[in-house]
Amino acid sequence: MTRARSRLGRKWRAKAVVPLVLLASVGIGALGGAPAGGDPTSRLPAIPTPLATSIRSGAGTWVTLPMGNLRQPLNTFWQLFFQPTGATSWSDKVEATAVATNGGLVLASAGDQPFVVGVRPAHLLHFSPLISTDDGGHSWSDGLLKEGLAASPGALSTAPNGQTLALVGNGLGAQVLASTGGLSKWRTLTTSRHLASGSGGKVCGVTALTAVVSLASSAIVGAGCSRPGVVGMFAEQAGSWHLEPLALAGSLRQGRVQVLTMEQTTDGLAALLGISEKAGTAIVAAWTTNNSRWIVSPALTLGLHQHLVSFGPASGSGLFVISATLSGSRQLAVVDDSGATWDQLPPPPSNTATVAFSSTSPSMIDAFTVHNSTMTVWALDSGSRNWVKGQVVQVAIEFGSSG
Repeated sequence: MTRARSRLGRKWRAKAVVPLVLLASVGIGALGGAPAGGDPTSRLPAIPTPLATSIRSGAGTWVTLPMGNLRQPLNTFWQLFFQPTGATSWSDKVEATAVATNGGLVLASAGDQPFVVGVRPAHLLHFSPLISTDDGGHSWSDGLLKEGLAASPGALSTAPNGQTLALVGNGLGAQVLASTGGLSKWRTLTTSRHLASGSGGKVCGVTALTAVVSLASSAIVGAGCSRPGVVGMFAEQAGSWHLEPLALAGSLRQGRVQVLTMEQTTDGLAALLGISEKAGTAIVAAWTTNNSRWIVSPALTLGLHQHLVSFGPASGSGLFVISATLSGSRQLAVVDDSGATWDQLPPPPSNTATVAFSSTSPSMIDAFTVHNSTMTVWALDSGSRNWVKGQVVQVAIEFGSSG
């Protein structure tokens, strides 16, 4: 992502004011809190991390979303769409995976490095094939993870120096693997149990690993914590792991925190956090700068009957979140790296799976709706309140082919 600050949200800024979450200047030792067993939030389920998202690469923008019969796992097929930089239309590139994509796709990109796609295991597929391209999908290289990628959009990350990280497995059996030459040779960087047994892991009360980010000289692993108020971000330093000093203030310190995703920026790191509370879920974004100071956004509050649909990069170093109510209505919110406020954009069309922000015109957004084997693109221009129907793509889905 570029570091240019997004002005997108200011054009649609909502009138409602969300209370600001202050960044508490406390050390790691102050983050411990009470043991999870006495905290009612410890019994709340983990926050689901939907795989539908968009990502930018050097060649253009990529989107992944599910199509087919979404009520039947074996007839749900994840698609991969691509729009070259400067173009206005999208093309389906999922044929490059060469295997069934029922389990979902995980995307990774960093600067001029090849764009990487991982296919999650499902049904008879017990490993994760990998493919990569540096020319917008004209040619692809293959790779392999013998263990299956975790069900998180942050399970795969590649750095400007070419190192790729992969989060495989689940729960306390999860591992973080690092590439050692190509995408078929891997070594174990750390494991869930190893992080949980360290001093930072005990402060957090690690329940699961949730995301990875590969940096030029290190790595960061995101986790879910059982202890209230603790943000489980573990940074590698000289072969050891320490808990990042990212603290929440106010009532958010009473909730259970889960790292939803992390992305590298030109000045540091962007992270999206989900906080489970008795009244619902709060979403917080955070950014580091070169001096390692954390900027924390206000909370975006989801009610008990709202759930996450998609999240990912917005313009500049910003982040977007799509949520839905039980009736299916969508809400789209964005926040830029100033951390000032979440901006509510015009609600996207029903059935919107994810959105993509233009790499050439930050004020333009595409929303992607799915109905069976039809994908429709809706566009929103700066200052407009209306989504305009655009491209329609019919995808040839072979129903029953995964049975």
